[in-house]
Amino acid sequence: MRNLLLAAVLLLLVTNAVVLSGVAYNRTGEPVGNIDLTERELTIVQSYRSTGENSGTALSLQWQVPGGDEPPAYLYARGGSPEWLDAAKLSELGFTPAQLKSDREEYLHKWRSLTREVVLVLEYNGEAYRQALLLSEQKVRQAREKLADAPDDKELANKLQQYEKSLTRLKVSQTRLYVIDAGVDLQALAERYADSNQYLFVRGDIDLGWSDDAVTGRIERVYVQQVHVPLPYSQQLAGLTNGKSFYTYNAEPIPPRYQVQLNIGNRLEPWIAAVSSIRDGSPGQ
Repeated sequence: MRNLLLAAVLLLLVTNAVVLSGVAYNRTGEPVGNIDLTERELTIVQSYRSTGENSGTALSLQWQVPGGDEPPAYLYARGGSPEWLDAAKLSELGFTPAQLKSDREEYLHKWRSLTREVVLVLEYNGEAYRQALLLSEQKVRQAREKLADAPDDKELANKLQQYEKSLTRLKVSQTRLYVIDAGVDLQALAERYADSNQYLFVRGDIDLGWSDDAVTGRIERVYVQQVHVPLPYSQQLAGLTNGKSFYTYNAEPIPPRYQVQLNIGNRLEPWIAAVSSIRDGSPGQ
């Protein structure tokens, strides 16, 4: 029993040492990037409790892909197959779409060969978000025009109401962080997307699958799902939110109440450098 206990303690110490060394390496030298995001992109999923200790506050990274017809549900990030993830891009990432398509049965159950770890480029409050706004506004406008021609059509009235709610969420509370590109060479991506405060680089997985016998790529996940919030930042967030939860799908969407500056380390893992309040009408909103 004593030997088992000693082994367990030793394993714990070794594990902690590995984790801490990874954290230290990630923060060695100057950050490879930094970005300012709001509550819309970094939502509290664990709350600070005023006990005088760090009680495990965490922020969930909210993101989505461009081109979706509907917004992501609640606090869950959304994968998908954007238009830019075409055959040429998949080949650039190391996949062989033509071979997979011609020999589907051989590869169908070889999941490891169908997944690649890549560097994903997440654009904040940029062209992808503007296009989403234009699309949503167009849907509202078209629905209103149709309802004007058929004012008694309840189905059209309900659809217009849904589109209007989606547009409000998109303007007020939905994430503005969109996955717009992927690659295997971080340096090349950093040179292509030089505005460090608009682009966030994270590691993630892209999978291949079949849709109606066509090979398609899908952004499956990003590795950074949550960001730990240490003291005193957890206290700041508690004071700024007053215990009121932020959800994309609130009946009355809550505008973001805080902004977080993230530093990005050598392993593309972020940590919090600053927290500040967002007042009504401020540029950060």
